[in-house]
Amino acid sequence: MNMNKKGKKWDEKILEFLYRSFDGDLSEKEQRLLEDALRDSEELRRERAKIVAQRQAISESAAQSFQPYFAERVMQRIDSLISKNGLEKFYETLKAAFRQFAIAGAIILIALIIYNLRIGENISSEEIFYASDTIVEEILNLPLF
Repeated sequence: MNMNKKGKKWDEKILEFLYRSFDGDLSEKEQRLLEDALRDSEELRRERAKIVAQRQAISESAAQSFQPYFAERVMQRIDSLISKNGLEKFYETLKAAFRQFAIAGAIILIALIIYNLRIGENISSEEIFYASDTIVEEILNLPLF
């Protein structure tokens, strides 16, 4: 098939009209040009039939595969494919146990701070920010063992 450059551009425009005709409206002039080209070209009619068949196959397969709860089924399949080895299971167990200990430790720490503030003696601002001489002496006199 021998085409010059102008004829090839014309065919590209007609193909564009053909593709657009499936999803939207064409102007009267574009519709007339497309109909004339379809009438004159067996190849263009085959292309149109192929597009119609593809669109129909896609619409039928989409209706079958996307039934209700499609996303949940996909996620269940993905979860079933993900298998954890022994180290990952051990890590998950440690992580859950540490989280519980951290929460319990934080609660106990808060309770001790509140208790010490209520029961303890008044502390001067110097003792809050700096170690006083008395505290240094007490620390030095503590037995290590």
